[in-house]
Amino acid sequence: SSIAQEPGWSKVPPSLTRAASQQYCRPSSCVMAKLCLNLSALALAARLGAAAPHTPENAPWNVNFEKTHRPHEYYGEWPGHEYHPSPADWRSLSIYQLLTDRFADGNPRNNEALMGGFDVRDMTYRHGGDFAGLTQKLPYIRGLGCEAIWISPVFQNGENMYHQYAQHDFTLLDRRLGTLEELRNLTSAAHKLGMYVIIDVVMNHMGNEFFFEGHQYDAAPFRMHGSDPNKEYHLVPRGPEDGQFDTPVGKQPYMDFWYNNTWDKDAKYNGPVYGQYGEAAYDTGKGTYDGSDFHHNGDLKDYFKAWEIHNGKIYGSMDDLRLEHPRVMDKYIAMTKALIASADIDGFRVDTPMQVPLPFFKKWAPAMRDFAASLGKERFGIFGEFYVTSARYATMTGRGKDLNMWGTDSFIDGPATLKGGIVYSYYWYTFSAMVHNMPDLADGFPL
Repeated sequence: SSIAQEPGWSKVPPSLTRAASQQYCRPSSCVMAKLCLNLSALALAARLGAAAPHTPENAPWNVNFEKTHRPHEYYGEWPGHEYHPSPADWRSLSIYQLLTDRFADGNPRNNEALMGGFDVRDMTYRHGGDFAGLTQKLPYIRGLGCEAIWISPVFQNGENMYHQYAQHDFTLLDRRLGTLEELRNLTSAAHKLGMYVIIDVVMNHMGNEFFFEGHQYDAAPFRMHGSDPNKEYHLVPRGPEDGQFDTPVGKQPYMDFWYNNTWDKDAKYNGPVYGQYGEAAYDTGKGTYDGSDFHHNGDLKDYFKAWEIHNGKIYGSMDDLRLEHPRVMDKYIAMTKALIASADIDGFRVDTPMQVPLPFFKKWAPAMRDFAASLGKERFGIFGEFYVTSARYATMTGRGKDLNMWGTDSFIDGPATLKGGIVYSYYWYTFSAMVHNMPDLADGFPL
C-alpha cells in the first residue's frame, strides 16, 4: 500500500504492511473496528491532518477557503450555486442510511489515495466505497421510495478507519471518499431526484494523537482538577516532533486544534453537564489546562458519572475535544458552516451527543440553523444518536428538560438544541426481544 504520489506525500514505510498492522489490532466486527485504533498507523497519523488553510495542494479536498490559518474564521463557498431548500417536514421522509466505504466503489483510483487498509476480502478493512459510487446508485435508492440519504462522516481518518469516526480534521475530505467536486456532484444529483443529503458529524473527539503522561500503554484513571501528583494529566504526542505541523502556536499533532500543558489553577469547566438520569452537574472545583483545545482528564470508563462521560477519552483511543470552551466552539462552528456552504448539505446527524457538553449544543445548533437559513435552508435538519435513557436525551432535545423539570412548564435556559434523535437503546431492546427470543425486554426502558 502507498500514499498517492502527490506533493507532500510519500510512500508508506515497508514496516506498515497489513501483516504488521494485524499484530496490533484485528477487529472481528464493525463495532470493534470503531473501538480499536490501528496502532501501526500512528507513525503517519500526524501527516493526515494537513487541511487547515486553503492551499493549491489541498484545494481538491478542502471545504474551507480561508488562507491565513485562523480556524475560527474558516468559511465555505460555492460561487454561483443556488442552494437546495429544506423539506417541509423531516419526519415525513424515508431516510436511507449507509457507510460510504461499504456502498459502491465508483472510482477505484482513490482506494488507497491516502493510506493503506484496502482489502475487499476482509470485512474489517476498507472496501473502496466513495462519493462517485454513491452518486451512481442514487436512482436505485430513490426507487426504493427513500427521499434522503444519511452518509457516514466525510473527513480524513487513519489507515483503516472505514467507518470514518476517528477524524484528524474537520475541513479536509478523506481522499479515499473523493474530492469536493465529487461531493458536490453527489448533493446536486440527489437534489435533482428530490432527495436530501444528511452527513454524520463528529465533534466530541478526533483521532488518537496523544497519550496521558505515564499511561502510554495502559488506561489512565479519570481525574478532574486535583493537585500534584494526582491532578489532570499532561498530554504527550505519540509521534515525533518532526512529524507534527507548524501552527500559530508551534508544533502540533493536529493542524487546527492545539494542546497546551500549561496549568491554570483558577480555571473551571463551563457547565452544567448532565448525567444518565438527566441530573445536572456543576463544576465545584478549580484548576485545569484551560488553554488546551483537548481534555486532559484520562479515559472514559464510568458512563454514569456526568463529568467523566463528558471529559473522558472515549474507548481510550479518541482524543476528547474541550467543546465547552468558547475558543473550541468557535473553531468547530466555523468548520461545520464551511461544510454546509461548500457542499449544499441539508442536515447533520450528530454522533455521541451524550458525551458533548450542553453549553456547546446551545451555541452550535442555533448557529447551524441560522447559517443554513441564510442560504435558503429554513429547516436544516439536526438529530442525534441517543444511546441513553429517555431522561438523558430529554436534556438535549428542543430546549431540554432536566430531571427536576418533568411535569412542569420549565425548560433548560437557552435556545433549542437538537430537534430529535434515534433512540438506539430502544432498537437494542426490540432486537433482543425478537431475534434472541427475550420477551422480557420487549418493553424497553420505562418512559
